[in-house]
Amino acid sequence: MKTIDLKKTLKPYYTAPAAKPVILDIPPLATLRVDGQGDPNGPDFQAAVGSLYSVAYTLKFTFKKEKAIDYPVMALEGLWWADDPAFFMSGQRDKWHWTAFIVAPDVVTKKDVAAAIAAVRKKGRVPDLREVRLETFAEGQAAQLMHVGPYDAEGPTIDRLFKFIADEGYRLRGHHHEIYMGDPRRTAPERLKTIIRHPMAKA
Repeated sequence: MKTIDLKKTLKPYYTAPAAKPVILDIPPLATLRVDGQGDPNGPDFQAAVGSLYSVAYTLKFTFKKEKAIDYPVMALEGLWWADDPAFFMSGQRDKWHWTAFIVAPDVVTKKDVAAAIAAVRKKGRVPDLREVRLETFAEGQAAQLMHVGPYDAEGPTIDRLFKFIADEGYRLRGHHHEIYMGDPRRTAPERLKTIIRHPMAKA
C-alpha cells in the first residue's frame, strides 16, 4: 500500500499562528470544487459541502481498494467574494459568491472524479448532488492567520490580516480564503479554528 501523506507534505500551508500573520508561497494544488452563491448557512452551500465530501471519500476508498493508494481527505476550504465588495464587508450574505473545495492528491484525474460522481449518484445517498469538478488552484503568494472562535466573529482577525499585508508593502488580490480546521457540528463555536488567508501582490 502506497501512502500519500498530504497532511505532512502540505503542513506549512495548513498551520498558522493566531498572534501574527505569516507570508507563504502556496504551490499549485489539485482541488475538488463546487461553485455557488448565497449565505453559507443556506441549502446551496450545505449541498455543495455534502457533495464534495461524498465524492472525496468515494475517491479515497476507490484508490485504496483498486489502486493500493491511501491518502487523507483534507479540510474543507472556501473562497468568498461579491460583485460589489461592500456587500461582502457588510455581511450581505445573499450577495456572496463562493467556491467550496477540498485539496486532492495529484494522482486523481478528471476520469476518476467522473467515476466517483457516478458511483455517488448510483447509491442515491446524496439527493441534492452537485457537479464536482477537478481543477488546479494556483494561489501563489499569500498571508494567513489563525482565527479562533465563531465564524461570524472573524471581522477583527480579517482586519489584522489586511493591515499586516498593507504594512508589509503588499496589496490584496484574488478572493478571501478560509480553511475550516474544525467541525462546527462537533466543536463549540468559541473553539472553532479557521485559517484566514488572502493572496497578495507587491503594491
